[in-house]
Amino acid sequence: METKLEKEVRFLKVYAVVATLLCAVFVLTAFTMQSRKQKLEELDVERINIVEKDGQVKLVISNKERLPGPGNIVTGTLGTRQGLKTPGMLFYNEKGDECGGLIFGSREQDGKYAAATALLFDKYNGDQVMGMRVEDVGGGRRTVGLNIWDQPDVSPEEQHKNYDEAAKLKDGPERDALRQQAVAHQRVFIGRTSDKQARIALSDANGRPRIRLTVEQNGEAKLEFLDVSGKVTQTLPTPSGATNK
Repeated sequence: METKLEKEVRFLKVYAVVATLLCAVFVLTAFTMQSRKQKLEELDVERINIVEKDGQVKLVISNKERLPGPGNIVTGTLGTRQGLKTPGMLFYNEKGDECGGLIFGSREQDGKYAAATALLFDKYNGDQVMGMRVEDVGGGRRTVGLNIWDQPDVSPEEQHKNYDEAAKLKDGPERDALRQQAVAHQRVFIGRTSDKQARIALSDANGRPRIRLTVEQNGEAKLEFLDVSGKVTQTLPTPSGATNK
């Protein structure tokens, strides 16, 4: 016949087994619930990282304080963004380099404001080559348009070197060639300018406008050709009383 102590020990053993099984079921259920699709009515979060199965970050949605700087998010070699601090969405390629994004922000002080929005697409191993931007500083001074840039086809280190070398040279073909491999230059603009013109501007490899097609706010339209110095050499239609050479 079992003693009272033996009964109590057997009860404790059974209790321990049952409690362990219940804990295991609870843990497994929790993991299963986490792996399933969940529906939430509302979620407050400062930053979301969209990752691959191996954990590599592909997309970041963030407030302005936690938005990563430009650079490589895998190695952590991130710089500092210039201009307005903004929230946004950033995309990353297989190397972890930023390859495009959407940013938007504004600032108001002493009754004045500045606002900007941009959807940008980067070249591989480089900065943006195409983008749609809105820049508004109040008083009707608003620029809206599609932009296309030339980015140097060299490493960032080589860009810095070329920039320093170009700064030592006088204006001319040699300096222009170095600057093309040092900084980005806008080649195409299609949009609305801050002085309320509808404009298409085509620029040379150094970012100097060479052709401008403009429609003024009053409906006047003109096509202008410019030289390297920015001087208009021909206008169509020919202004009254002027002669194009």
